Amino acid sequence: MEEIKSASEKIAGSLSSGRCPVCAMLRQDEFDILCEWVGKSDDKYNGSNFRDRLLASNGFCNYHFWEFERISSHYGSARVASGLLEQLIRTLRTGKRENLAVALKERGPTGASRCPLCFDLEQKEIGYLRELEMMLREDMYKTMYLEGCGLCIPHFIKFLDYARNDSVVEFLFQSENSQTDKIRASAMNFISKRAPHRRGEQTEDEKKSYFRAIEKLVGRRGV
Repeated sequence: MEEIKSASEKIAGSLSSGRCPVCAMLRQDEFDILCEWVGKSDDKYNGSNFRDRLLASNGFCNYHFWEFERISSHYGSARVASGLLEQLIRTLRTGKRENLAVALKERGPTGASRCPLCFDLEQKEIGYLRELEMMLREDMYKTMYLEGCGLCIPHFIKFLDYARNDSVVEFLFQSENSQTDKIRASAMNFISKRAPHRRGEQTEDEKKSYFRAIEKLVGRRGV
């Protein structure tokens, strides 16, 4: 059985991923947790704490429900959706329009109900940002961080909420500047070599620059 890696080990490994390290880890976490939900979609898990949590949350958000559907069997999707529909039917049959309106608003993205997968990822994200702040107090990890693409702007902003060391904040601003320059230069080189007779000159970094540029600006898909 593969040994579970610590947060610092996961972060250290993600620094060389060629993308925002936090985005890289959360992308893998998201898939792993989704697979767990898919595995628990069988009827034998009806009434389990796992299924009760999903029902109490009124299901996944739009993005994660469609991701769930993409990797689950049609039967698994039907089982989970039918349980949520049963709960929705009880709400619709309350007979009181005022109560019904409140209940349906609670189900929305701004209501009290939260997608359980979004919640789990947010908790992991907080842990990663706090651990990264501690790691970047050491020169070894600063060197590793500089060799990568750095944080995307959404995670850069969130990181500042957890940074308590002025030297780490200064380092992050400086590295963000140089890493953004590097990604833009690669994107411009990629464009300059778009003519068919020059495409063979494009480096691997340049071929990935458009993806890295978008992620630098807005973070991973679904953030």
